[in-house]
Amino acid sequence: MPWILFAIISAALYAASSLFDKFLIEKKIKDPILLTILGGMIFFIFGLIVIFFRGFEIFQPWAIFLLLLSGISTEIALVPYYKALSLEDASRISPLFQIIPIFVLLLSYIFLGEFLTRNQLLGFVLILAGSFIISVKKTGGVFRIRKAFLWVLLSSFLWSIPLVLFKLVAIKENFWSTLTYEAVGVAIGSLILFVYYRNKFSAEFKKIEPKTWLISCLNEIIYFIGRLCNFYALFLGSVSLVSVLNGFNPLFVLFFGFILSKWFPQIVKENTDKKTIFLKLSAIILMFAGLWLINI
Repeated sequence: MPWILFAIISAALYAASSLFDKFLIEKKIKDPILLTILGGMIFFIFGLIVIFFRGFEIFQPWAIFLLLLSGISTEIALVPYYKALSLEDASRISPLFQIIPIFVLLLSYIFLGEFLTRNQLLGFVLILAGSFIISVKKTGGVFRIRKAFLWVLLSSFLWSIPLVLFKLVAIKENFWSTLTYEAVGVAIGSLILFVYYRNKFSAEFKKIEPKTWLISCLNEIIYFIGRLCNFYALFLGSVSLVSVLNGFNPLFVLFFGFILSKWFPQIVKENTDKKTIFLKLSAIILMFAGLWLINI
């Protein structure tokens, strides 16, 4: 089934993009708002390229509004995401985004009137348990929640909004145009951040090296292709099963992060001792099981 291949490729590309993000926020652009604005600008350019090659379909006004809102929320969600990445390993941050389905189901329950099943509630428990395992650290004999966890919670909530909005839009009618509308929404989100950040943006913008622009563009290309693969998997297959396969993303991040840390530590350096790897892997398995229960 081709959709399985596209869903897995999407998870792998998202994982690669996460590590690019980690490299950029640690080594090149340490301000999460500036990095978010730059990424939004590049993503919008790719949206224009899609229009050039695939054309553009006019949707109903309500659908346009929801898709633009989706893009804005997606863009703003990057700020707390980059903040979290600046605080912790990418392989510790990535699994925490399995919390997104919890927000999606809760928002769907509140606003769309969908019911929660026993399996979904059990899935909630497993995901929360995995989140607890990977988010707690021991300081002075006391267990505390890592600061990055709170930033991920905010980012996850903002990223869950587009997924709920997509339930209201017939994405299967023309997913190319859907992607384009989202890109416009991302550009609007970038503009909102720019207005907030305008006094500092110009000075910081001039400091960006050509090599950083190249890396940022490559990162956005990887993310954009991952987005296309994910949309195409949704177009061909079951939304629930595609969501489950997206749960492989943390495993890819863990694997890629381990490889880079061992052989290319100048790019990304993560904690690779056996105890930490076992802890992360245990949390990922728990959260994947929860994700599977939510979607069966």
